[in-house]
Amino acid sequence: MLFYGGGIVALAFFLLWVYCIFDVISTDESLTRNMPKVMWLVIVIFLPTVGSVAWLALGRPQNAGLGPRDTRPYKPPPRRLPQAPKGPEDSPEFMTGLDGRARELKKWEEDLKRREDELRRREEGK
Repeated sequence: MLFYGGGIVALAFFLLWVYCIFDVISTDESLTRNMPKVMWLVIVIFLPTVGSVAWLALGRPQNAGLGPRDTRPYKPPPRRLPQAPKGPEDSPEFMTGLDGRARELKKWEEDLKRREDELRRREEGK
């Protein structure tokens, strides 16, 4: 049972080593940190465990994804700007409704004037 656990740990380090080799190879030269890409590859190949951990901590580009090809610089998705607020005069329904409101207002003013005239005549007649 003791050897079985050691085999799993060895397999995990081997998979980490293979992952880091592919990650170093697929990383763009301009994005590697602290050393040139070729130097990182040599370190990861000849010092498997230490080199792999060093690559992940010190050489891999910042903000890189988990996949070996996710080493491009992170670009956030473009933001959609909110639409500018619109005034009521920008709405065709509002503008067509103004004509009806203007007619109603004119009727109301005529009715008010007629009532005022009637009231004035009543007061004069008394």
